[in-house]
Amino acid sequence: MEVEYLIERLGPYLGGIDVEKIKEVLRGDTRGVERLLGIEGVSGEYAEELECMRIRAFVNRYLEEEKGLLSLYRELKSKGVAPSDMESLRRRLREVRRRIRLYKEMLRKCQGRSVSSSVRPQG
Repeated sequence: MEVEYLIERLGPYLGGIDVEKIKEVLRGDTRGVERLLGIEGVSGEYAEELECMRIRAFVNRYLEEEKGLLSLYRELKSKGVAPSDMESLRRRLREVRRRIRLYKEMLRKCQGRSVSSSVRPQG
């Protein structure tokens, strides 16, 4: 999921690679890509669940980082630091929030798939 997103997002900037061809190769065999990215490959029924857990961990990590940055920002603001001196802090806060949105979107897609796959019709 993450690799496909990166390929879609960065494909035009990577020297004109054929995004559809890469995605087709990934659907067949992801071991090479996982090895290049340093992701431990897991296949089988738990692969999707493990990916969802990793995405959830990223969301939690960035939420904690956002909380720390906000408290630092408030503390500096209360001490009278000029807003122009806190520009890098605000930029980092925006970056963290953007990543939170990204991973939350991925988590929603992940939860949508897991809910639909775990609910079976009764009959």
